Amino acid sequence: MNSFWLLGVLGLIAIEGSYFPQILRLYRLKRAEEVSLLFPALNLVGRLLAMTYAVLTQEHVFSAGLIVGILLRGTLLLQVLWYRRETRVVDRISRAHAGITP
Repeated sequence: MNSFWLLGVLGLIAIEGSYFPQILRLYRLKRAEEVSLLFPALNLVGRLLAMTYAVLTQEHVFSAGLIVGILLRGTLLLQVLWYRRETRVVDRISRAHAGITP
């Protein structure tokens, strides 16, 4: 193992850590209409493909970082789906109470 592995580890920590603020923001807002559904979905697929590569090439250090990334991206994707669903339900109930038909 060369001495540059630490650069890779720090890079993975920075990349994966960048998802925490968005996840926290969505949790606080409880709304996700502004977030493209394709962003977390494609990002998750990319991480799963990269994880497959890392496992097949026995890149263990990067496999651990990719697992964290998969969990974070999965969390973001589930949040977007959940909050969009909740918003539609609340909007439907509000329209019904206001006597507005869809």
